[in-house]
Amino acid sequence: MSQTQTALSSVTVFMPVFNAANYVEDAIKSIIVQSHKDFSFLIIDDGSTDESLTKIRRAVGLDARCRVISRENQGIVATRNEGIDESRSDYIICIDADDVSHPDRLRRQVAYLNDHPDCVALGSQAIICDPEMMPIRPMIDVFDHVAIDSKHLRGDSGMCNSAVAMRRSAMIKAGGYLKEFEWAEDFDLFLRMAEVGRLANLPETLHFYRQHVASVGYSKREFQLNRTRRSVLEAVARREMGTVDLPEVNFSIPTLSDVHRKWAWWALEGGNPKTARKHAWAAIGHDPWRLDNAVLFACALRGR
Repeated sequence: MSQTQTALSSVTVFMPVFNAANYVEDAIKSIIVQSHKDFSFLIIDDGSTDESLTKIRRAVGLDARCRVISRENQGIVATRNEGIDESRSDYIICIDADDVSHPDRLRRQVAYLNDHPDCVALGSQAIICDPEMMPIRPMIDVFDHVAIDSKHLRGDSGMCNSAVAMRRSAMIKAGGYLKEFEWAEDFDLFLRMAEVGRLANLPETLHFYRQHVASVGYSKREFQLNRTRRSVLEAVARREMGTVDLPEVNFSIPTLSDVHRKWAWWALEGGNPKTARKHAWAAIGHDPWRLDNAVLFACALRGR
């Protein structure tokens, strides 16, 4: 990984794309309209086989801040590391191709990083949304370094990768993304970055994290859980913390009824009864004979 820097902009927004044609235009537009205007926007299409590249080019139009790289598929870890190599900025701001950022996200994160040179990775509150961007619930419940890192060491996510702004120099110092942790490569990087500087989350909602069954969190979930566990064990050994008691991964593939039921309960917890009713009804549609689906729909109708 090259450490050469040529200052073009203090900020690079980086988006890896693979077969995200249904969502990528929304993600791009949410960056182009940012209130902070001084940034480069690097988009790497990792050999998509759908209409992603066509939609990327349409969305970026003639915006001179945007640079699109398209090549054969190399996988998410290689693509993320290419993003570090191709960026020539102090800060790299991540966004995934199926998410949406608040218009003030860049302004708030850049200002914080400018004012806090000890901070190497800065996230924010994010709202989990369904495929149509209906709100489900807040995602982040830890905001300072100790709480975030402690949560990571328990194998639980304390930062939303797609909502994070990072110092490029710290990413390089931490070693970038590692192939052996593919599908949990961002989680592993946060553990290593916590060893070179401070992590933080802004309490403001600056990002909207879209859930859908084709996303990594569903389609690669078993890999993700196992590699998350391994990354924690390696961090504990690296830091000479002794031993940690992490449960073995016990994973079963969820049905569509399971997914909609989870989203509905989450939406009720998050105070979004309209979203809860939508997914409770969908859960019934996929499995009409489950009693807990009927109970869920009754709760959703009541709004609690």
